[in-house]
Amino acid sequence: MRRGSPLLLPASGLALLLAMAAGVLWGTADISWGDRLAILMQDDDAPRGLSMIVWQWRIPRVLAVGMIGAGLTLAGLLMQTALRNPMADPYLMGVSSGASAAAVGAIIWFPSQMTETLGLPLIAFLGAAAAFLMTLSLSHRRGRALDPLVVILAGVAVSLMFQALTAFFLYVGDPHATRNAMGWLMGTAAGTDWEELPLLGTILALSLVLALRTSSKLDATLLGDERAQSLGVNVGRMRLLVFFVTIALTGVAVSIAGIVGFVGLILPHMARLLVGARHRVLIPQAAILGAITLILVDLACRVVLAPEELPLGVLLALLAAPPFIYILRGMAHAR
Repeated sequence: MRRGSPLLLPASGLALLLAMAAGVLWGTADISWGDRLAILMQDDDAPRGLSMIVWQWRIPRVLAVGMIGAGLTLAGLLMQTALRNPMADPYLMGVSSGASAAAVGAIIWFPSQMTETLGLPLIAFLGAAAAFLMTLSLSHRRGRALDPLVVILAGVAVSLMFQALTAFFLYVGDPHATRNAMGWLMGTAAGTDWEELPLLGTILALSLVLALRTSSKLDATLLGDERAQSLGVNVGRMRLLVFFVTIALTGVAVSIAGIVGFVGLILPHMARLLVGARHRVLIPQAAILGAITLILVDLACRVVLAPEELPLGVLLALLAAPPFIYILRGMAHAR
């Protein structure tokens, strides 16, 4: 199928449905095809234990990782456009580091009852928001638009600070609590339930609508700030909107699945290779590609070393290296 073909987006939608079906139907539990069909149809004769595995564990997990993959890819795409930096990703503004420090601190220092009451996702999201606000305050200059380079440098500084705080927590913490924290840091969708899906779905849907409504402005931003402003685009306001969308998408993703790297960095470039740089087409294509990728990687994490489960971040890092090298080589040849 040639690049930019009108059939590409429907084909990607079909691939997403197939990936979701694979994530739901395959796993470590030995379930016959007859039982799988009976479970999906919610037949009364379906085995109750296996039905619980599918409806209470697999389906919410597949939906969650799909939305997280779509959200992180969309956030990475918007960041790369707003900052005009091909190496930008959703974690650039210290979001993941802030979430990590908050979550690790809660796991190690808070009483378990307090952590369960507040919920680790909420604690991680608050940490991500704090890091984002720090980056924004360091980048802000009165009466002037946000400078992409200043934003990047501020994000690096905030990330380093929170990474050091996380390392300190891990060093002085109880070994058992430290092991639990390390598992969260490496990324996992285990334990995802239906209650976490409404917020994730709402934020993703609103972000997609906002991104599509500003697609023409995003296209203009690629021409440079001065050219975009001459076309009537308020670059500073649009950049601020992108940052808030990014923190919402990344914060909720990190709060549910931990640190899931490379998705927002690599997949926007792969989507551009498929459909080009026009954002009205690129945004939905990137979101679908992110959802497919994370669903399939999460499935591999469940089955490769069954009954043990690989951390999501570890397998993603291994799989992301070859396409990352390919993209870097392409950028080098383009220069």
